[in-house]
Order: sequence, then structure tokens, then C-alpha cells
Amino acid sequence: MSAASTMSTDRLWARTLDALLAPGTRDRVAASRPVVAARARFVAGEATDDAVAEAQRLRRTNRLAALHPLLPPADGAAGVDATVAEAVTAIERLAPVTSGGDYRSEIYLAPEQLGIGTDAARAARALAEVCAAGDAHRVDITLRSGPIAAAEATLDLVEATRAHYPRLTASVVARRHRSEGDVARLAASGTRVRLVRGGAGEPADVSWQDPHETDLAFVRCLADLLGSGVHTVVGTHEPLLLDLADGLADQSGRGPEGLEYQFFLGAQPDLQMRTADAGHRVRVLVPYGPQWLEYLHDLARRPSGVRRLAAVLTGLG
Repeated sequence: MSAASTMSTDRLWARTLDALLAPGTRDRVAASRPVVAARARFVAGEATDDAVAEAQRLRRTNRLAALHPLLPPADGAAGVDATVAEAVTAIERLAPVTSGGDYRSEIYLAPEQLGIGTDAARAARALAEVCAAGDAHRVDITLRSGPIAAAEATLDLVEATRAHYPRLTASVVARRHRSEGDVARLAASGTRVRLVRGGAGEPADVSWQDPHETDLAFVRCLADLLGSGVHTVVGTHEPLLLDLADGLADQSGRGPEGLEYQFFLGAQPDLQMRTADAGHRVRVLVPYGPQWLEYLHDLARRPSGVRRLAAVLTGLG
């Protein structure tokens, strides 16, 4: 298939998925048997306690958890307050049952949930409040990369916050053209970085479209991070990239726990277990909350996510 045909197919797939979230079809889609099956596999539930229970289960299998509350973007003070309240509640319930020794659980937030696009100062106060709760309970915070339009504001937010909360982790999407520069900027300041391969589809003027180019960008970013010595989290399920990450980690002098691997809940659990059993630090992203259908929509827009969802929907996953 030509590149033009692939892009046309991707756009058609994206429009189809968007139509499934339309008000007139949303409830029917959410109640359909295939979507119910996907939800059971890839989402912990709607309540905080559901996610904490999943984190406990993962801990018993030598895997750590990063709880990801699925909340709508905040367009005002009330939305930001709701995000902070949920994050603090999750921290307080998570810490007593999953942390211990040098192991910390984690909360994963999106900058748009903090209102980054509407009030940067309020977003900074909100993130600081969450980080303070995390420090008090030994739970780390990762800030998602968010939309490309807010990339610069998100980096500014991370750098301002980590001056007081140095364990804050910034997420970077390797697929974006700007990410090598972002990685260099974050590494220079000693910021902890979570590097993901692709993320949801973005236009060609801001991100690589060819999978091979995306892989190369990921490897370049990862090599820079490992060479800098900063705490690095690898977010990919691609076997080749995981093998390359192992090799680069060895070259940089890091042991098995010197590099953290992060996976999606429900995705390739056998791979997760093999990676953990090999002595690597494995963390699983545990999504939960009212926006679970939007999460599945986002997952389905990723090429690897399509494969995972298809496996569940056909009974082969």
C-alpha cells in the first residue's frame, strides 16, 4: 500500500472512531459486547478502589503500577480542582498497599486535566499540590506529553515544578519532530523522562509518519537519555525496541533495574511477566475513571493499539 493510501485509510479510521463517540451513538457503543470486552481487558474500572485493587494484583506479580485517572480536560477552576482531588485521593489510597523499600507507585496525569491551555499559573499550582501529596506518601508523579499545541507550555510547567519536586517525570513522544530537542533540554536539567514511541496519530508537519523513521527517532532519543544518566522510563511494546533498549542500557553501564519499562494494562501480559522475571523494573499503566471510552478511542488510534483491540474483539487476545 502506498503512503498516500495508508494516510487516507488512517484518516477514514480516525473519522469512524470519532463517530462512535458522537452523542447519538456513544451509549449504544459503550454497551456493545465487543467494547465491554475491551473495557474489561484494558481499563481497571471507574472507581479509584478498582485501580488500587489492580495495582495490588500487579505488585504481587512483581510489577509496579502507574494509576491514570481518566478525567475530562479542565476548562475552568472546578475541573482543575476535580483533577487534584482525584489525584490526591488516589495517592492516599495507593501508597499504603503498593509501596515499599525503594519501590514507589505512581500517578499519571495529562496537562490538559490541569487546565494547561486555559490558565498556566493555576495548572502550576495544581501540579505542585499533587506533587506535594506524592512526596508525603512516596508516590511519584508523571506528567503526560499532552497535545502538541501545549508542548512548550508543558515543558515550562515541568521545569518550574521540578525545582521544588525533583522526582516529577516528564513524558516525551519520540515520534514528534521536536522531541530530540525536548529530550536534550530535559536531560540537561536532570529531569526524569518517560519516552514513548508513537502515541496517537499527528500530522506529518509535526511527527514522523513512517514507522521506521519513528523507530529511529525513538532510538536516538533513548541513546541521548541513557548517555545523560537521567532516570529513564521506556514506554513501548515493540520487541525490537525493547531489545535495543536492553543493549543501550548495558552500554551505558546500567544494570537490569537501571531502566524502567512501562506497558499498558492488558497488553501482552506474557511479555510484561517475562520482562519482570528477567530482573527489569516493570510498571503498568492502570487507567480508570469516567472517560474510559475516550481512552479506548485513543488506544484504537494507535497502530499497535489496533492490533491489541482486534485480538480482544476477535477472541484471540
